[in-house]
Amino acid sequence: METKWIDQWGTLNKLVALIGDVDLSTELVGMVALYPPPEGAPQSDEEWDALPEDSPYLDGPGIEELSVNVRDLLAEANDALLPALVERWAQIEEFSHFSSVDMEYLQSVAKELVGLSRRAKKHDQLLYCWMCA
Repeated sequence: METKWIDQWGTLNKLVALIGDVDLSTELVGMVALYPPPEGAPQSDEEWDALPEDSPYLDGPGIEELSVNVRDLLAEANDALLPALVERWAQIEEFSHFSSVDMEYLQSVAKELVGLSRRAKKHDQLLYCWMCA
C-alpha cells in the first residue's frame, strides 16, 4: 500500500499505540534497516561529507522491516473501535501542521494497514516499509 504523511517513527507508531491502548509516547515500531545496508553506512562526519549527492544514505530510498509486534497489534485491531481510534489519531501533533486533516484518507490508511497486517500474520509474513524523500 502507498501512503503519504505517514512515517513509521511518529504517525504509524502513534496509531499502533492507540490500537494497543498504550501511552502515545511508547516506542512500539521496532525496525531493522535493510537498505541501504547498515554495514555500509558512513561512520564519521568526513565519510558523510564525502558521499555523492545521489547516495541512498542521504535521501533514500530506504527499506525497513517492521517488527512482529507492530504487525500483530495492527492485525488484532478491533474493527468496531477503529473509526474512533482514527478520530483520536487525527489529533496527534504530527498532523497539527495541516489546515485540516482528511479523515476519509486516515480511515482508509488505518483500514488498509489492519487488513495488510492480518494477511501478513495469517501467512506468517512480515511488513516492510519503503521510504523515499
